Amino acid sequence: MTSAQNILFVGAHPDDLEFLSGGTIAACVAQGHQVTMAVATNGNVGSHTRSKNEIAKIRHKEAQAAAKALGAINLIWMDEDDEFLFDDKKTRLKFVDAIRKAKANIIVTHNPNDYHPDHIACSKLATDSRILSAVRLIETEHAALSQAPELFYMDSVAGLQFIPQFYVDTTKTFEKKMEALKCHDSQNSWIKKI
Repeated sequence: MTSAQNILFVGAHPDDLEFLSGGTIAACVAQGHQVTMAVATNGNVGSHTRSKNEIAKIRHKEAQAAAKALGAINLIWMDEDDEFLFDDKKTRLKFVDAIRKAKANIIVTHNPNDYHPDHIACSKLATDSRILSAVRLIETEHAALSQAPELFYMDSVAGLQFIPQFYVDTTKTFEKKMEALKCHDSQNSWIKKI
């Protein structure tokens, strides 16, 4: 990419973007692109000890800190329930509006052949909403884009069912990725327990 782009990274859960594309996000920022991160679900089932509301608030703060660590200009929090992301009208309109809010030229989201139902739903929602973001008669808070953004898929966990066409060298941004992942303390400790 030669000129600055508005790039929207869309993930299903708080920490998905950092884990699957944190180095790429930091590399895009370093190249002068305007990066927005969007998270579909609020992570409200990721705790053994806290209530859904408590862990959702914690996960939101952690996602904000991680986005800041990577240099994203904005974090869009769609606040859907964790493990229950579905393609319905309300949710699709949230995705359309997120794309418009970011004024995205490029969208990066989950591999449609991922293992996790929320990742698959997020991929489909982002893919389907891409075209709709340029349809004037679909009304959301933000105005329709003049054209549909380009679309790219992230690698899936362990590269399952994914054949990459493009690679991003993240050697120089690996430490930024690790810094962003460390922001997700509640998830890191929860995963260790389960």
